[in-house]
Amino acid sequence: MRMPPQTTIEQGIEGHIYKVSGNQMPMKGTQRSKPKALICEVYIYKPTTVKQAQGQGTLYSQINTPLVAKVKTDSAGHYQVKLPVGNYSVFVKEGNQYFASESDGTGNLNPAEVFAGKVTTRNITVNHDAAY
Repeated sequence: MRMPPQTTIEQGIEGHIYKVSGNQMPMKGTQRSKPKALICEVYIYKPTTVKQAQGQGTLYSQINTPLVAKVKTDSAGHYQVKLPVGNYSVFVKEGNQYFASESDGTGNLNPAEVFAGKVTTRNITVNHDAAY
């Protein structure tokens, strides 16, 4: 049995990146495909709004805010990055584009906040190839 990865940082962001694609509509006699762990790069930027990124939908070709950190996921799709207290936007690199599908009430994409002495969990499911 595989054990979940251990978080070894004391302050920052950690989580899992998953990918789901194809037809995800509930249909009698069929099951939706399960999300799969995604081995990829995760980019942490200063808080970024749609107006500060170039692209459309959930895929962006350029992010126009400062890059803070970049980290790779492991074979289970797990990542962790030590960060100072603050607010960030978390993007998943897909080919030559950046994926972000959520925003907060102020328009920041894939937001995550780091608190003193805490590790914030930020799981992301890359689903731009899925139909719901």
